[in-house]
Amino acid sequence: MTNGKLVSGRTVPGEGWVAYPDRNGDGVYLDVDTSEGKFTTTPAYIAALTGDDRMWMTTGGNTVYAATPTGFRIYVRRVDRQAIDPEYAAKNGWHIAWIAAEV
Repeated sequence: MTNGKLVSGRTVPGEGWVAYPDRNGDGVYLDVDTSEGKFTTTPAYIAALTGDDRMWMTTGGNTVYAATPTGFRIYVRRVDRQAIDPEYAAKNGWHIAWIAAEV
């Protein structure tokens, strides 16, 4: 990448997850703060749900929504449509690892 910026980070394990109801099974979301990158435009984000356990039972952990220069949102639900809540995410140490590239 020429004259670009590449920044990476991760959220605090188990913190910040919010419940949301979904027709496909209750899930959680997390707003990821990337303001430390001081981006002037919305970068290309790559995200991954990581943690201690139960990530294999989920979908959505790598899909970026509502991207801006200062962050984005990740929605996660279980593939079997069993409800999950913020306590479930915290118990399993879930967090988002991310990379952002601004050209």
